[in-house]
Amino acid sequence: MSNIRLYWLHTLSPTHAGIGRGVGYIDLPVDRDGITGWPILRGSSFKGVWRDWAVQQGKQHIELAFGRADKDGEAANAGALIPTDAKLVCLPVRSFRGTLAWTTSPLCLQMLRRTLDLAGVKDLPEVPTSLPDDRAHHAKNSALPEDNNIYLEDLDFTAQACDLATQWAENIGQWVFGKHDSWAEVFQKRFVVLPDTAFDFLCETGTEVHTRVRIDDETKTVAKGALWTEESLPAETILMGLIQCERIYKSNGFRDDSLSPEQLLADFATEPLTLQIGGKATVGRGQVRVVFTGGMKG
Repeated sequence: MSNIRLYWLHTLSPTHAGIGRGVGYIDLPVDRDGITGWPILRGSSFKGVWRDWAVQQGKQHIELAFGRADKDGEAANAGALIPTDAKLVCLPVRSFRGTLAWTTSPLCLQMLRRTLDLAGVKDLPEVPTSLPDDRAHHAKNSALPEDNNIYLEDLDFTAQACDLATQWAENIGQWVFGKHDSWAEVFQKRFVVLPDTAFDFLCETGTEVHTRVRIDDETKTVAKGALWTEESLPAETILMGLIQCERIYKSNGFRDDSLSPEQLLADFATEPLTLQIGGKATVGRGQVRVVFTGGMKG
C-alpha cells in the first residue's frame, strides 16, 4: 500500500456516532463493528465532517480531494482521499486508582498491529499473548495497581507489569499526543491490556448512556413520547483508521497529473484538527481531536 496516512481520533467529549433507531433497550445506540461488536466510526462519517472543515477553511482542491456530484452539466468525479473506518484502539474505563484507565486487549492490539504493518509502520512491538481471565498487563510506573490488583468498574484483576504493554503505551501515546507532550506520560501510566473477554464486556457495557427529554414549550413539562435514551463513546476514547490516496481524478474521469497524491495528502492530512463528529452538537457532544501520522510512500 502506498501514499498512506494514519488518522487517530481522540474524543474530547461524549460522541454519538449512531445508526438511528435501535431495537434494544437503548433507543439511539452507537455504531458497532458487525463482527467484534466494538464501537466504530465509519470512514464516510469522518470524510463528510473532514470535507466540511476544508470548505470552512477555504482550502483549494476540495473537489479533487473529496469528489463532486453532477452539477451545472459537469460530470462527477470520485474523491482521491479514501478514509477507512476508524476502529477502536483504547476504551477509557473508570479505575479505583488513577481515576481512569485506557483499556485494550491482545486481539485489539493484534488487529492494530496488522493495520500498522499494512501501512508500512516499522519496528512494531509484539503483542502480549492471551491473558488468563483474572490478569491485566500494565506499563511500567503505572498509576493503576492497588496492592497488586487493578480495579476497573466492577471488575478486578491481578496486576502484572509487562514490557510489551510498556512499548505499546509509549508508541500509542506518542502517536496520539506527541512525543514530548505530558499527556503521553499520563496515557502510559493508565494504559492496560485486559483479557479479550473482559474487553468485550466493557465494550458492551462501558459506553455512556444518557436519558434525555424534550420539554413542551407551553406546559413546561415533558412532551408526550419525548423521552429517549442515547448511547455515546466516552470522552478519551481512541480510534484509528487509514487514509489512502493513489490517484487523482478530474471531472471527466481521467487522471489529473497536475497535483500529486503526496501533495494532496500533505495539504489535507498533516496538521492536527478538532472536529465535531456525530450528532448532538448543540449539547456539546462530538468534540474530537484528529491527529495524522505516517506518510509512507511505496
